[in-house]
Amino acid sequence: MANGQSAENLAPLELLANDISGAAKIIEGYCVLEHEAHPTGDATAPAVTIPSSAPRYVREARQRLLSAAKAIQQIAAEPTEYLPTLAVQYQYLACVKWLAHFQVFAAIPLQGSVPYDRLASIVTTPERQLRSILRMAITSGCFCEPVLGEVAHNAVSRKFVDQPGYLGWIKFMDEYYMPLASNMAQTTERYGDSQKPNETATNVAFSTPLTTFDFITRSPDLSKIFSAYMKSVAESEGTTLRHLIADFDWAKLGEALVVHVAGAPGSVSVALAEAYPKLRFLVQDSAEQIEHSRAFLRAQTGAIRSRIELAVHTVFKMQPVTNASVYLLRMSLHTRPAAEVKRVLACLLPAVKANANARILVVETVIPLPGSCGILDEALERYRDLVMKQCFNTIERELPEWHAMLGSIADAEGHLEIVNVEKSPGSALSSLEVKYQRHHTNGVLANTVNGGNGRS
Repeated sequence: MANGQSAENLAPLELLANDISGAAKIIEGYCVLEHEAHPTGDATAPAVTIPSSAPRYVREARQRLLSAAKAIQQIAAEPTEYLPTLAVQYQYLACVKWLAHFQVFAAIPLQGSVPYDRLASIVTTPERQLRSILRMAITSGCFCEPVLGEVAHNAVSRKFVDQPGYLGWIKFMDEYYMPLASNMAQTTERYGDSQKPNETATNVAFSTPLTTFDFITRSPDLSKIFSAYMKSVAESEGTTLRHLIADFDWAKLGEALVVHVAGAPGSVSVALAEAYPKLRFLVQDSAEQIEHSRAFLRAQTGAIRSRIELAVHTVFKMQPVTNASVYLLRMSLHTRPAAEVKRVLACLLPAVKANANARILVVETVIPLPGSCGILDEALERYRDLVMKQCFNTIERELPEWHAMLGSIADAEGHLEIVNVEKSPGSALSSLEVKYQRHHTNGVLANTVNGGNGRS
């Protein structure tokens, strides 16, 4: 440590600066050793900052770097700069919406740059407005200006061309999420702590008696951009299926059956089937969703199709399959009120009770306790919690809340219990491994269930 100072004697700014420097050296060292392109914000920026194949310690370094950079900005800023900084954020959203509306993303060549005046004539907008809005977007990390007076794509802006669903994502945020967020106070004034699905910010913002799902599906325009938004979210770093594959030891199952409850269309099972050839899968969902799954599976190879079966099943009925090794629930509980979540889990209890090695794998957002992780990760998790409240009057849960809820799912002999929690660096979701645990009798387990390591 410089000047003989120990870490505990350093001021917060110095500690964060050291975190940033150390994490940056790890990332750059990895790029040199593996001959990967160095992260930049210009036109030469790689499409992926850190490859998914990078070692975990490198991906963890990236998360530390992001959070420390965010934290050091907050500490270094003056209190009087807080509101101007908030104002910048909403202008960023407005600028990206404007650029999407006038199809600026598609008009800029993927290679090379284009002068502002020529671009303005292509998209038929006033040059001064175009230049002002693009330069504001550039300060957010979207686009770059390699030569004064000319604009070019970088890795961020190129995503809007390579994945058109990103355009639906920005439109959905602007037309749906923003009105909900801006009506949060009015919703509390009107409905208080209501948990009814038709007493949400959706009802206040759009003056509708419908639930959020009904409101979206009955609006053709909103339904269309919602589909594009959901597709892009599924492909984003936070919810990529790569994390699910990494966060559970699927290989240890050997030749086993995995039941994906509410698992249509089957993309999760396909990804796992490709990664683990010994596993078989059963996708359960409503009759309507299973029909979509049939069409989806027809597009897969015969080797994959042969290991994935489909079945109509409602989550509120007792699980009929008792010979599975894993019962997977992924992103299917957070839109439900607590009473429904408990009903879904209770329907799985007999199945894992019947097989001591069986597990329920709950894959959902777990809100970190304050200060227990990087500030950026915590902010993203809390953003999702607010969205659930605004849309559905539901919540994302902290780990103690998950422990309490699962522990309350019980019969006369035992209860559900979390035995392990995993979360890959950069993931928005945690994997909660759950087993059936028999009740204690006189301080001793009546029947210890094998397979859990007890970490949480």
